[in-house]
Amino acid sequence: RAVEMELHPTFLEPRGLPRGNGERVRVVLLLGQSNATGIGHVEYLQKGVTAEQFAKYENGFDSVWINYCVDNHRNCSNGEFVNVDLTCAVDDGYFGPEVGMAEVFASKWEGEKVVILKYSYSGTSLYYQWLTYGERGSLYKAMQKYVNTYMEALLDAGYDARIGAICWMQGESDAFEEQVCSRYYQAQTNFVSYMRRDFAKYAEDGGICFVDAGISNSPCWPEYKAINAAKEKMANDSAANYYFSTIDAGLTYQHEPEASPDLAHYDAM
Repeated sequence: RAVEMELHPTFLEPRGLPRGNGERVRVVLLLGQSNATGIGHVEYLQKGVTAEQFAKYENGFDSVWINYCVDNHRNCSNGEFVNVDLTCAVDDGYFGPEVGMAEVFASKWEGEKVVILKYSYSGTSLYYQWLTYGERGSLYKAMQKYVNTYMEALLDAGYDARIGAICWMQGESDAFEEQVCSRYYQAQTNFVSYMRRDFAKYAEDGGICFVDAGISNSPCWPEYKAINAAKEKMANDSAANYYFSTIDAGLTYQHEPEASPDLAHYDAM
């Protein structure tokens, strides 16, 4: 049920941020629950890619920075903007979707600076925790403070920083109650409307896109079809909304760890 979460209220100002001198920066928000936080096993990633690829992930991407705070400061960059690498997830030995995102961004926007602002909280419901029955909830307000803190830090340092997209990987914790599922579409519509309104002053000229990941068909999520249908419906409401099916994309969850697979989270590859 809806709860006012006890959240760490302080976000540190960055100390090592170089001056921007007007440099254009693309900003992407990465938000959601545990599959956004990152529960991919680094050891299985290392087995699944070449040594050269793994070294690239391990060394980080110079052109893609990340500032992250996951699971109420369980792991965070302490306010600093750092290169995306394999250390920005829930704990040592795990990585998150920012790694694949950074690989694509570095290739697509070669020579440009990209910043990922990652705020996530594992096991949280959109309906009950990010929002409170449709209104901005305690988790939303903490995320809002986080984004404002670090967007202002970029602007104050002289960067021309603009938010172009929100990447949202969430829905699993809402995939249990029929009542919540029936309200997920409206809750997500409210959620995105609030963000576009609250972050309007930072938006790209064309506005802020909303990129929404479906949830898996794992037996952990009995109402996954209803949640994904709500997500797809919302994507059809606007050309600035995008939905992709992780099921159709072939993301697996059945294999890792090998001895006892974690069916709630995606495999490394």
